[in-house]
Amino acid sequence: ERLFLQVPASFGLRPIPRFPPVLEDVALVVDAAVSAGAVTAAIREAGGSLLSDIRLFDVYQGSQVASGQKSLAFSLAFQAPDRTLTDAEVEREKARILAALGERLGARLRG
Repeated sequence: ERLFLQVPASFGLRPIPRFPPVLEDVALVVDAAVSAGAVTAAIREAGGSLLSDIRLFDVYQGSQVASGQKSLAFSLAFQAPDRTLTDAEVEREKARILAALGERLGARLRG
């Protein structure tokens, strides 16, 4: 009964997309005080309409990143409802996201 009470009275459905997503993984280095939630929110805000999903899949603090910093790795899915995206379109969107993360959070690509 307790589980049943947690089910919403209504929920939305979306049709299965006709066109495949383009998946891109990015590893970002940020200050250790920056939360993964803040980075996810900034990615979502900068991502625009072609960014369909964000998944954090790794958090790393250790000898391969500077002291006081951490690495957050995300899988980004880009998808358009009416076409398959080109590599150039995805690279343009990814560059815009990375620029916004650098400005807002001081994030940079892990090299």
